[in-house]
Amino acid sequence: MNNHITLEEHIKETHSPQAVYGYVRQIKQYLKYKTEENAKKANYAEIVEYTGILRKSGMHPKTLRNQLYSIKMYYQWLVDTGQRNDHPCRDFYLKDKINKSIAVESLYTKQELENILNTYKSKLPLTRNRDKIVLSLLVHQAVTVFEIIHIKISDINLQKGTLNLPGCIKTKARILPLKAEQIMLLNDYITKTRALLLKNNQKPAQQDKESLILSVRGTKMRPISITAMFSKPLASGQKITPQKVRQSVIVNLLKTGHDLRIIQAFTGHRKVSSVEEYRQTGLEELKTAITKYHPLQ
Repeated sequence: MNNHITLEEHIKETHSPQAVYGYVRQIKQYLKYKTEENAKKANYAEIVEYTGILRKSGMHPKTLRNQLYSIKMYYQWLVDTGQRNDHPCRDFYLKDKINKSIAVESLYTKQELENILNTYKSKLPLTRNRDKIVLSLLVHQAVTVFEIIHIKISDINLQKGTLNLPGCIKTKARILPLKAEQIMLLNDYITKTRALLLKNNQKPAQQDKESLILSVRGTKMRPISITAMFSKPLASGQKITPQKVRQSVIVNLLKTGHDLRIIQAFTGHRKVSSVEEYRQTGLEELKTAITKYHPLQ
């Protein structure tokens, strides 16, 4: 037993590096609410009370489960490092039902995605090319946010016009073709904009030097920062979310008759059943159309 291991190091032993940030953030929220001193000695009833407060706030059941999972890791760390003798919530499980169905009727059409890509404007002139590249990767390659932040400059081959995605915990590695307009945009970004962004970082770490997408401070982007890029609603009032764009691309590929296995390879899904969740029968499409345009009162 290592009594000196930090919480972050403890989580890294069993989870991917990209997952650690989210878990640590959730634990810090819990510690802020309870205070670190009170959290260390909290009992089962207090933890149940905390999850009840999160539920009343309207938190999604899936997010609530992730919060509890993070809290469990925190107490396991306390036990493993000798700071506590018991685990107060090891056997505490939530029974909230999670709706895993995909609201296909609310997704973007292929034309809507093209319009978003052509009309989107960044908040800052300096990051205009960067944000355009991120949005184009979402629309044309259906990449995930975690994949975007882990793309290195070496993963881009402008001569061959390809993008090498190393994959992550949820997606497989794959090589995807780039659109002609993306090649020009990437070349301009890498040689000009990215160089300016990196200059804002006085002491860049190795990951900052290697990462394709950088923050205004010249550092490797975090998932929440990618999502925040599109926090401003479009002129139509719609709000862009990376997950919704990826889901839209998948549904549009299915509608045009692409084979499930080809879509799986393109999107990096580890199971073909994950792609099948987006498929609708003619009857289901009719039902969603009725719900959307002729809601029953």
